[in-house]
Amino acid sequence: MKSKDVNLLIEELNSKINEYVYEHDLFAGGCCFSAYALAKNLQRLGINYRVVIFQYKDILNERVFNNAINGSGVSHVAIEVTYKRRKVMIGDCSGIYRYFYLTEEKYKVRKYSHITPKELLDGYKHNEWNWCYDRTYNAPLMRDINRIVDRFMQEHIK
Repeated sequence: MKSKDVNLLIEELNSKINEYVYEHDLFAGGCCFSAYALAKNLQRLGINYRVVIFQYKDILNERVFNNAINGSGVSHVAIEVTYKRRKVMIGDCSGIYRYFYLTEEKYKVRKYSHITPKELLDGYKHNEWNWCYDRTYNAPLMRDINRIVDRFMQEHIK
């Protein structure tokens, strides 16, 4: 795969996530599900990713992913992709880094490698998330992400 092609894929995925953020409040309770959808599809493509968790002060030192994702204090879950030495976080359109900086709240960013999509889905299902996000958008989001990746595979992977 060409670096340019993967960069375009990442931009398209990010654009779709942004659409759900602004139209359906995805990051008010659905960021972990979106991370799952992205991880599942990136895994299909053989693209390595890391799960990024923004944690509030009460679990600042939690290093074990399963404890962190199932504990209170998780503010945001995103996916980071490094491709050709370029790091891109898919799912930071809301500017979470900037939010924490401006509010001066204590937080920690933890990055976890080798987290499976199933672990993300389990974390989503077994945790209490913000009630603002309407979970009925999960299936359409997964379909949209799948379509983007399917089209990419047809066009670029032979």
